[in-house]
Amino acid sequence: MRRKASQLSDGDARDILQNGIWGTLATADSDGQPYSVPMNYALLGNTLYLHSAMEGHKIDNLRENPLVSFSVVATAEVLPERFDMAYRSAVLFGTARIVNEEKEKQTALEALMEKYSPAFHDKAMEYISRNTGRTTVIAVEISCLTAKTGQ
Repeated sequence: MRRKASQLSDGDARDILQNGIWGTLATADSDGQPYSVPMNYALLGNTLYLHSAMEGHKIDNLRENPLVSFSVVATAEVLPERFDMAYRSAVLFGTARIVNEEKEKQTALEALMEKYSPAFHDKAMEYISRNTGRTTVIAVEISCLTAKTGQ
């Protein structure tokens, strides 16, 4: 990180990632063409889980090149009089894989539902049961996580 004074602790980075609402997954194809897409996610241990359709641009990219980046902005406020922004954000780098093992896939989908729809546990379990076969789960093993702040 270029500006060390802006760097947050590992704990702050994990907190931003754990509590963020959504993030942006950045992939690249085998020719290096970048692609990024906003996504919901859940963090379990050192693995970030995302869900997806079974086909599409990001899935094609992940099959060609599993190296990814994911960023989350926890807070952002424009400070127009200072020509600046107050923010807290985290960025991770990792290696993505498609989850094929059913127990891990189920655990990841349950974690996503617990994060985004905790008051609807029974309906969520039914939804997962109906849709697991047509849902792809992506696991990103985190190799580097940093966070920074600006005021």
